Amino acid sequence: MPRRRPGALRAAERRTPGWLSEPGRIHRLSLATSAAIRRVDCESDLYEIFPGVTAAALARCCSFFRRPGRTLYPGLADCPCRGCSLDDVTHARDVLGDILAALAPRPQAELGRRIARIDAQLLRRTLPDPGAPGHPWRREAWWRMRLYDGVVDPPRRLR
Repeated sequence: MPRRRPGALRAAERRTPGWLSEPGRIHRLSLATSAAIRRVDCESDLYEIFPGVTAAALARCCSFFRRPGRTLYPGLADCPCRGCSLDDVTHARDVLGDILAALAPRPQAELGRRIARIDAQLLRRTLPDPGAPGHPWRREAWWRMRLYDGVVDPPRRLR
C-alpha cells in the first residue's frame, strides 16, 4: 500500500474549518455549544450573522442590563452596518433569535435558556410602547414594541 506524501498530509490539515480550529468558548455556554454557534456564525448566509456575532450580541445584552436605573430604554444604533447595529439591544435580540433557529436541538436548548433569561430581564426592565403599531395579522416581536429612548416610531425589522 503506497504511503501518503507529506504535502498531501499538510493539505489535509489545512482543510480544517475555521470554526473548528478556533479555541475558546462563549461565556456561560459549554464548549460543544460554543463550537456549534461558531459553525453557524461562520457558515450562515444571512447578512446580520458573521463570525463572533453571537458573543458580541450576548455581551451587548449584558452591558445593556448593567446600566443604572430600574427602567431602561433601548436606543437606536448610530451606524447601520452589521457590527455597529448591535448597539441597539433589540437588534441584538433579533440576531440571537436567528442564530437560535439555525442551531441543532441540544445547543439550541442551551442557548435558548440563556436567551430566556435575557428576555425576562428585558421584559421586566423596559416599558411597553402604547403607541407601537401592532396589526392583528402581523405580529412584531414583543421586544421591538418597547418604549425607545427619544424615538417616536420604533424601527421595524425588515424580513
